[in-house]
Amino acid sequence: MTASDPHYSAPRPRGSSLAGKAYWAMVQRVTVIAGAIDVGYIFLFAWLGASTLAWINVLSVLLYAAAYGLIGRKQNTLALLLIWFEVMAHAAIGSLLIGWDSGFHYFLLLFIPAIVVANSRGFSAPIVLGLLLYYLGLKAVCDQWGPLTPLPGAELRTVFWVHVCLVFAMSASIAAFYRRAILSAERSLVEQAQTDALTGLRNRTGFQSQASEALARSQALGESVAVLLGDVDHFKQFNDRHGHEAGDRVLIHVARTLQTHARGGDLLARWGGEEFLLLMPGCTQAQAEAAAERIRQAVVGTQIPIDGAEVPLSLSLGVACLGPEESLQSGISRADRALYDSKHAGRNRVTLALPLAVPA
Repeated sequence: MTASDPHYSAPRPRGSSLAGKAYWAMVQRVTVIAGAIDVGYIFLFAWLGASTLAWINVLSVLLYAAAYGLIGRKQNTLALLLIWFEVMAHAAIGSLLIGWDSGFHYFLLLFIPAIVVANSRGFSAPIVLGLLLYYLGLKAVCDQWGPLTPLPGAELRTVFWVHVCLVFAMSASIAAFYRRAILSAERSLVEQAQTDALTGLRNRTGFQSQASEALARSQALGESVAVLLGDVDHFKQFNDRHGHEAGDRVLIHVARTLQTHARGGDLLARWGGEEFLLLMPGCTQAQAEAAAERIRQAVVGTQIPIDGAEVPLSLSLGVACLGPEESLQSGISRADRALYDSKHAGRNRVTLALPLAVPA
C-alpha cells in the first residue's frame, strides 16, 4: 500500500527536462520500494488469515511492476493511471473488507501534498476536492456495509499500527524529498544568478561574492595579490561588421583562453561586455605581468573563422598588484586605468598599473 506515496500520483513537474528525468527516475525507484512492501503485505495478510487481501497485494505487485516498465518506456501517463488505480482501489477494498479502523484510508491523505506541489496551473484544488469526496464516500460506504470479512481485534490492531508506522515513515520521506528539491532549486538559482550565461564564467555578482574572501585570506597570509583586467580590442566594430553571433563566438573563445591560462586558485569573471577580470592570489607583479603577456599572445596567436575568413583578434590588458591593505575595488580601479593606458597606447599590449600611493 505504500504506493500511495504522493510521488506516484503527482503529474510530471513542469520545468527543465533534466528535472523531469530526475523526477521520473525517482518515481521508478519508489515503485520498486512500494512493490517490495506489498510483497511483505502478502505474507502479513496470509499470516493473519486474510487471504483475499493477500491476493490483492499480489495484484498490486504486478501493477507496480507494470508501472515501472511503462515509465522506463516513457509511457508516463499510463503508468500514473495504473498507480492511481492501485492506490485508490487498494484503499477501498481493504477498508471494506476488514473495516475503516484498519487505517487503509490513511494512505489516500498522502496524495495531498504532492497534488498541491506538482500542479502549477490551478488544477490542485479540483483534484484535492475530488480526493476529499472519494475519501468521504468511502467512509460512508464502509459505515453502511463494512466490514465484510472482519479481523479479530488483536489482528486488526496489528494492521492499524503497521499502517500508522508506514504513513509516518512515508510522510517523513515526502518532506525530506521536497526539502531536497527546494534546496537544489535554490542552489541552482544562486548559481544561475552568479554565472554569465554566454561564457559560463562568473559574472560580476558571482566574482564579488567569492573574491572578497579570497583577498582577505591572502592578505592575512601576507601573500601578494594581482588583478588582471582584459578587454577585446575593437569589439564594437567587430560586432557591427560581423554580427552579434560572431561577437559571441569571440567572447567564448577569449573566455576559454583565459580559463586555460588561469591557475587553480584564480578567480575569473566576465566583468561586463567584452571585459574579463582575473584575480590571482599569491601572485607577484612580475608573475602577473608574465601571465598577462602569455594570455595576450595566446589570443593574438589564434584567429576566428567568420564568413569563410580568418579574423584576427587582440586583447589589451591592465595589471595591478594590490597593496597590503588595499581594497579589491581600489585594485580593480587601478587595473582599469592601466587597461585604459593600453588602449590609448595602441591596444594589444599589457600595461602595469602605477603603484598604490602611500599617504604621507
